Amino acid sequence: MIVSLLIIGVYGVNLTKPALAQKYQQIVVATVDGAEIQLDEILDLIEQLPPEYQNEPLTNYYDQMVDRVINVRLAAKAAEKSALSDDPEVIEDMRVAAQKVLADYWLRAEIAKSVTKEAIDKAYDAYVSDTASREEVKASHILVADEQTAISAIQKLEEGADFAELAREISTGPSGPNGGDLGYFGRGAMVPVFEQAAFALDVGSFTSAPVQSQFGWHVIKLLDKRIAEAPSIEEMSPQLELNISNLSFARLVETLRADAKIQKKPLSDIEAEWQQSQESLESSTQ
Repeated sequence: MIVSLLIIGVYGVNLTKPALAQKYQQIVVATVDGAEIQLDEILDLIEQLPPEYQNEPLTNYYDQMVDRVINVRLAAKAAEKSALSDDPEVIEDMRVAAQKVLADYWLRAEIAKSVTKEAIDKAYDAYVSDTASREEVKASHILVADEQTAISAIQKLEEGADFAELAREISTGPSGPNGGDLGYFGRGAMVPVFEQAAFALDVGSFTSAPVQSQFGWHVIKLLDKRIAEAPSIEEMSPQLELNISNLSFARLVETLRADAKIQKKPLSDIEAEWQQSQESLESSTQ
């Protein structure tokens, strides 16, 4: 997740761009004083929208997107006629923007080379073989507010009390009326301390000591273990493509950084320099 955010947030490479043929992306949607605006430019704007809007029909915001590009073109044309085009700050911002666009296209092209059918098949086979990642458990629990009540519940269970009946009687959790049954869940679905305790149990056994979480004190019983069926490769392809892309991005950046001489100032140095500049400015105005 972190890497994909880096790709989109830092470099602006959006790997979920609609898979339109290049000839369709070059369809002219408008002209401004004879200069063409192509569909590709509209799609780039759409990619910058929040995810919930990207899946909406293009008709919902097509006119708005085209008008936005037209307005930018007109403003840019007016700016070119002004002295702004010679402003050092503007020139520097344009240099940085051009550098970013170049980096975007290079990264997109390099990452695309790694997303092949062979790579997707290999990643899928590895996922199917890794049964541990698909292990699920079925558990019940009794949730109470204090440790002593949980200890008392364990003692009753050791004396032969029925777990489900005891859960219905004393559990404060929402699963209490169902005998504490939580159904099947995989790793990552529960808070870590609960997950660790549940997956460590043998089927039919319960925790010999209370388990504390932010929700209270738990007594956990393991009802069953299973390996969840792997989704089809068609279902997993989008996620596998994203995983491969993220890995490719990480390797590209690692290689680039290894071959470069990078000097990065710590934030404390920047803060000190800023403070000195502020003090100098104040002194000069006194």
